[in-house]
Amino acid sequence: MNRDIMTKQIMIRGLTEADLDAVADIEAVSFAHPLRHVDLVVLHARPAFRGFVLSPDGGMPASYALFLKAGDMADLVSTGTAATARRRGFASRLLGESLHRLAVDKVTEVTLEVAVDNVAALALYAELGFGEVARRRNYYRRPHGRVDALVLQWRPAWQGSA
Repeated sequence: MNRDIMTKQIMIRGLTEADLDAVADIEAVSFAHPLRHVDLVVLHARPAFRGFVLSPDGGMPASYALFLKAGDMADLVSTGTAATARRRGFASRLLGESLHRLAVDKVTEVTLEVAVDNVAALALYAELGFGEVARRRNYYRRPHGRVDALVLQWRPAWQGSA
């Protein structure tokens, strides 16, 4: 099903191989241990891969969301927004639409991990309806030590909670 959405000069569409360089660039400046281009090529080739990008003016991706789907479950592998495009609501719009598309694809549960000190991401995920289901102690390394990871889960509103 082709459900590309373009509103107010913002396009949300499925990620293509042509987007991998832009995603790798965003990863490189956003994360201490980014997915490299070669990692993204391997990920993109997997049958379970689902990826989405948001492109202002239909141009280069400014935000992306990468998922692996297994049956009726999916894991958010990575998501990011270019530094110059942050604080414009792109991540919220993209993830909201990505979750909708996954639900249409019969996904009933999406899981992700996020560091407890990633305040912006925690706020975004809470806004989208994710809830904490587990905590992994001392999971992420930081210059000042280790921090916990929260395992968050989302279910479509029509499904309710477990």
